[in-house]
Amino acid sequence: MRWRLSQGDPLDLPREPATDPLSTVLGSLVGTFSVVTITWLVILGFVGGTVPVVGWHLPGGLAGGLAWLMVVASLGVVVLWFVPLMLSMAAYAALSRLAPALSRAVKRPHRPEQPRNPISRAA
Repeated sequence: MRWRLSQGDPLDLPREPATDPLSTVLGSLVGTFSVVTITWLVILGFVGGTVPVVGWHLPGGLAGGLAWLMVVASLGVVVLWFVPLMLSMAAYAALSRLAPALSRAVKRPHRPEQPRNPISRAA
């Protein structure tokens, strides 16, 4: 493979992708909510107690915890990850239409490179 001058500098890296602060915040909130809630429900299955919202009483123990872990691993992932993800996507779509400034990408200003002359530094 030969490098040609018309192809630009071979050491140029691709530009960084622009980040969207609203999607970053919503994605972080969904991920944090899902991890904390599923972890808490799994611990609740082994310790025992009442599941909020639905009111199910869990007896606790090793067998009850493993059975509850199977429920949380299947149904819990759908309810505690997929549903909040869909809700956050709907919120993002609504907010980006209401306030376009929130959904604009944050870009770093491009600074033109100044030619460096080693002879002028030495003087």
